[in-house]
Amino acid sequence: MDGAALTAAPSPAAQRNPWINGARWDIGWLIGSALIVPVVLFFVWNGTGADWINLGVTAIVGGPHLFSTYTASYMDPRFRRGHRGVLLAATLLVPAFVIYWTLTDFQILLSVFIFAASFHVLHQNAYLTGIYNKKSGRKEPTWSRLVDYGVLLLCIYPIASYKLVHSDFYLGSVEIILPSFMKVPATYWTIWLAFGSLFAIWLWKTAGEYRRQVLNLPKTVLIAVTCLVCFFVPMAATGERLELAFQSVNAWHSIQYLGLIWYIQKVRKERGEIETPFIAKMSGGTPGAMLRYYGFCFLLTLALGGVVAVCWFTKPFALEFQQYYYMCVLSCLLIHYFLDGFFFTVGNRAGAARRSVPFAAPTAA
Repeated sequence: MDGAALTAAPSPAAQRNPWINGARWDIGWLIGSALIVPVVLFFVWNGTGADWINLGVTAIVGGPHLFSTYTASYMDPRFRRGHRGVLLAATLLVPAFVIYWTLTDFQILLSVFIFAASFHVLHQNAYLTGIYNKKSGRKEPTWSRLVDYGVLLLCIYPIASYKLVHSDFYLGSVEIILPSFMKVPATYWTIWLAFGSLFAIWLWKTAGEYRRQVLNLPKTVLIAVTCLVCFFVPMAATGERLELAFQSVNAWHSIQYLGLIWYIQKVRKERGEIETPFIAKMSGGTPGAMLRYYGFCFLLTLALGGVVAVCWFTKPFALEFQQYYYMCVLSCLLIHYFLDGFFFTVGNRAGAARRSVPFAAPTAA
């Protein structure tokens, strides 16, 4: 079943099974994996060095989740044929943007990055929410879906915006900044009002769905867990340690994503939609294939680390190590954001076909 079939009348099976790959898998990979958040925060609160936390999260899950996107885009001949413009724009514009701002105003680059990263995390769960809506077989009113998306996309910002306005939000030693016209109390009061109103409406509509026995359980639990995690993490640390608290959210997001891309590639392999034999061999449901897939993405992460080291030792520009690090990492990471923004947005549209948009795959179970 491709995306076009999602607009058809719901079948009894669809109504009975709103999960993407079954309740046990969804709870383990997409929802219950949020338990990694307090684990990372434990190390943050116990004074573990910033380099160890950043390196650990990046090497174990952050880097592999980044490069797993490339297996369904750059390494997919079908996607390359159908979306040359998207890939060309990502390849040329993103690194140029990163290099330019690294050399001219590093603080602006990191500020753009942190906003892009937070939106990316929330956009992923909004995408999953859209899948759960379709899988349930029940067409929700537009206003109800907008409330879901609004709560999700705002939940990380009430406390974070307060810290931004009061200059208490850092990435390492670099303060994350807002445009001057936004550094006023009205910014966080507006966000608090918008989120509080939407959250109250969401609670009211969720209670109504429960009473009418039409509650979409996986979607509701995912939204609730996302709001709980993303609302409170910004208050888990201050100053330069705040970056480390956000690594806990990054770890959860990366685990979710690795599970999601594994499932996407599994479905595509089963239906003969992966044209590259190398990628097809690594995809699938066997433990060996899963380890090969993760191992390949991990090796790409190590290769990126090697590029950072080469830049640092050869010093092509008069930069600090942190600038070389982010120049290399963000050139790859923001391409990942760019491509996933396309996947998450297009993948849930009516008519999105798995052959042309790999991320339409989770809707077919």
